[in-house]
Amino acid sequence: MLKLQQLVKLDHLFALTDDNALLQHAKFSIPAKREGYAVDDNARALVFTTIARTLWPSKNLEALQHKLMSFLLLMQSEDGRFHNLMDFSHRIIDNPTVGDYTGRAIWAAGKVINSDMSPGARAAARLMFDRSLPGVRECGWPRTQAYACLGLCERLQAEPEDDNLKFDLKKMADNLVNLYNCNRAENWEWFESIITYDNPRFSQALLAAYQSLGDPTYLSVGEKTIQFLRKVTTVDEIFVPIGSNGWYPKDGKRALYDQQPIEAGAMVEATALAYRLTRSSLYEKTLHQALEWFFGKNTKSVRLYVESTGACNDGITEVGLNENQGAESTLAFLLGAATCVEGGFQE
Repeated sequence: MLKLQQLVKLDHLFALTDDNALLQHAKFSIPAKREGYAVDDNARALVFTTIARTLWPSKNLEALQHKLMSFLLLMQSEDGRFHNLMDFSHRIIDNPTVGDYTGRAIWAAGKVINSDMSPGARAAARLMFDRSLPGVRECGWPRTQAYACLGLCERLQAEPEDDNLKFDLKKMADNLVNLYNCNRAENWEWFESIITYDNPRFSQALLAAYQSLGDPTYLSVGEKTIQFLRKVTTVDEIFVPIGSNGWYPKDGKRALYDQQPIEAGAMVEATALAYRLTRSSLYEKTLHQALEWFFGKNTKSVRLYVESTGACNDGITEVGLNENQGAESTLAFLLGAATCVEGGFQE
């Protein structure tokens, strides 16, 4: 197999991007303009481009970063809340609020602050970050706070003496630990009473908080939960993400389909961090299993990643491959691949 760095192409990412921003969806491989844009995907893309700048340098990538930043700033209201959705006529179609996309925007802003982008770009990211944080601080959405933890950890790498950032990170990480303590039970080492979407981000957030603050509780809970998630998503040495058609409720039956790329990509990122912190071969093995899911080692033996274009198909259904190639799926692969290349997990 070629090295992963050589297999990554950015063609489809650029194809999904127009003069305004990154489009949400595709019909097969063709951008679905009618379905417009989302902060969710543009924030994910900004996280990816901050890593990709050094791995796959390109003037197009630099231009894309500024486009993504501009879109996120446009979608943020003066009070820090975000609209998430814009239609193709550039009409904002929802009200500003605090949601998962707000946490992802904070994560993206933290990545920019902790990058080699221009001083102006980093200043704009600080503005976006500082406006958003009070709303996320008070919200009750655990994934929103998990994404924000990742952004806080990034910013702390750039501003390690900022005690306010440490305070906010501790508060949100403690909220995740409390959530875990309220929901854990025998044979259920998890943060909620149901396992749904983007699940590894909880564990990743606590592992990152441990890396930044050194509290061993965060490492302990991060490891227990990522190991539990590994247990319930591994079948005959194959990564089998929880299906979105029913999820996995505590004391219930897990859904096998539809399997989403976001789960495999996030598992790669979370276990890469767990491996860096512990050097446990268990996490390296899990990382490779999750990555191999994209290349055909899955319950339907289908390849989701399209090497000729850099696109990723939208998932695995009960009847086979979902052949649409939207932004979330493509970015799930690209973020996982970038994490592997950056961390030296190449083959």
